[in-house]
Amino acid sequence: MLKIEINRTLPGFKLDIALSVNGEVLGILGPSGSGKTMTLLCIAGLIQPDSGFIQLNDRVLFDSSKKLNLQPKDRNVGFVFQNYALFPHLSAGNNIAYGIRRQPRDEVNRRVQLLIENMGLNGLQNRYPSELSAGQQQRVAVARALAPEPDILLLDEPFSALDSLTKEQLEMQILDLRQFYKGHIILVTHDLAEAYRLSSRIAVYDAGKIAQCDLKEKLISSPANRTVARITRFRNFMDGVITGITDKQICVTVPDLDTALIVAVNGYRNLSINQSITIGIRSEHIQAVQGPGQNTLQGTLSSTVENLASINCFFDLKTNKDNCYRLESAFTRGTESTFSNGLNYYLHLPPEQIVIITK
Repeated sequence: MLKIEINRTLPGFKLDIALSVNGEVLGILGPSGSGKTMTLLCIAGLIQPDSGFIQLNDRVLFDSSKKLNLQPKDRNVGFVFQNYALFPHLSAGNNIAYGIRRQPRDEVNRRVQLLIENMGLNGLQNRYPSELSAGQQQRVAVARALAPEPDILLLDEPFSALDSLTKEQLEMQILDLRQFYKGHIILVTHDLAEAYRLSSRIAVYDAGKIAQCDLKEKLISSPANRTVARITRFRNFMDGVITGITDKQICVTVPDLDTALIVAVNGYRNLSINQSITIGIRSEHIQAVQGPGQNTLQGTLSSTVENLASINCFFDLKTNKDNCYRLESAFTRGTESTFSNGLNYYLHLPPEQIVIITK
């Protein structure tokens, strides 16, 4: 298990995080400058925290209280940098072998050949980085990081420079790593879909702190606060007050819209009548219906944005203030002819898809 609890202060920024990884793929998600890469650099020993500790399995890598700070070469950590950082003067095979070059030659050859096969690099071992595509370079970088059999593999936005097709292929190879690599993996990304596909748990970073770290399913279904909800692609938020609670449902009055919405309980606890909360719903969960009803709002379609598989519709809802509230919904492609700008539509918000945010 990796256990980390560290602090590092820079001008205008402070990293203050605590997390653990136990034989899994942990995705670290967040905006640029939130401390994601800095966390990896601290684990690898390339940056020293101001205080705290880092323990990997049964070894302490860093402990400020004991003035212990192992050098990067002594940590047994594999690191794949965003730009891959391959040695340009070495072939793919020699890049992979670099971290184990002092081992017996037969063992080096065996290990390199195994990684070439596992990473789909057959026939490329004698090529130099400049002769490889970005996807091939990435696979060489992963193989090089795995060659010393590290206790943990750190991946710093490994797909950011790849086209979508190559990215999909390499994501499958990262998933396949679990067949022959049993160590811990941390993946840094700013792409929610990527983190969800590749990770079992996700930690959401916000300004140097962990806003939430949970199983990916729970993170998506129960964001801890509005920041996590936004990062995990909730697009619709409404401020409300709880006006009723039963075993199965919660009634939330939304003053700005002069309406009440029903929310499924979904395990919510410690809620009370008259409590001010925020509710949110994903755009893909909003349904267009034929007429008024429970949890149904009326809105005027103001604009649409077409995507490959969906069409995003933006509806203006009347409020009891001077401004309008804009609701974003996403519908499957093929329904474009159903919607026309300037017309009114009824929009249903399923109670089981609405989340309550208390922070």
